[in-house]
Amino acid sequence: MPRIEAKKICLIRTSALGDTVHALGLVNGLRKGYPDAHLTWVLQTLSYDMVKHQKTVDRFITFNRKGTTRDWLNLFRQLRQEAYDLVILPQASAKVSLITLFTKSRNKLGFDFRRSRELHWLVTNRRIPPAPMGHVQDQFFEFLDYLEIENYPVEWNFTFTDAEKKWQQAFFKGLKRPVAGFVIASSSREKDWDLEKYARVMDDVDRKLNLQPMLIGGPSRLEKENADAICRLCPKAPVIALEKPVRTTMLQIEGCRLIVSPDTGPLHMAVALDVPTIGLYGYSDPRRCGPYRKYHDLLINKYNDPGEAHLPVTRKTKPGRMTWISAEEVIEKIELALEKYPGRRQA
Repeated sequence: MPRIEAKKICLIRTSALGDTVHALGLVNGLRKGYPDAHLTWVLQTLSYDMVKHQKTVDRFITFNRKGTTRDWLNLFRQLRQEAYDLVILPQASAKVSLITLFTKSRNKLGFDFRRSRELHWLVTNRRIPPAPMGHVQDQFFEFLDYLEIENYPVEWNFTFTDAEKKWQQAFFKGLKRPVAGFVIASSSREKDWDLEKYARVMDDVDRKLNLQPMLIGGPSRLEKENADAICRLCPKAPVIALEKPVRTTMLQIEGCRLIVSPDTGPLHMAVALDVPTIGLYGYSDPRRCGPYRKYHDLLINKYNDPGEAHLPVTRKTKPGRMTWISAEEVIEKIELALEKYPGRRQA
């Protein structure tokens, strides 16, 4: 039995797409420990679109953090209508602390004092034990360990509808060749890789490896500008797939033969969807936010210097190191992915 008996559970995790992937792993573990509980997840609208078909969640409460005062009052009204046996808070932020104040429960489980900030300590009354910094996904799983849920699955199991799978099949059928997906931008310029190097790799992938290069991402101005620059640099233009619906992006990632990506949400989607992923790291510590338990043989790590593997995992960033990654290194990892993961086929 879990440490806290609960028939109604509320998870409040509202932030970025990569953390939504990690939160889904937590949700699936919660379902193992509480097979009959009613589980509510409070999250933002974009994140909701990623997980809206997950059967392990009984109810979603969505909101727009940039919404109007009326939107926020409506969120608080929804929260006050329910009382939960357990609220889980794997996020320390002022926004989540405010939401928690309006969520009724005798058990509000959050982080230890060292990892608590922005009023997180004040709105929780149960805390997971202190622990050294590790991977973000393991930090989510610490909540399962505290609840004494044993042998929980480490899985994400994204669910797609039949209509979505049909769209995916039609999309990839039109491309004729297996697809190498390239994620061309992140939330931080310091995490991004050089566009000329992307173009060199795509040219090699196209001519020598007979794969179809495809640019993957969202509809932001930066991504469009990056895509235009890469197309000008490539002898043969790649396929551009900068789709707005995040589920379309997920379907495109899931259908690729492999993915090349810096530290950003689509990288974690690709790993969760079990697509061979070449992770490009220089700015952030891959031990904390790299591919989780998979494809470390495909990782390019310019963050950690030789001999630093024993040092503590850290949130510290190292600007300028993404330039240390060469096109030749990425091509080598792509060739390794094709050789080592031959069973992977596109949709």
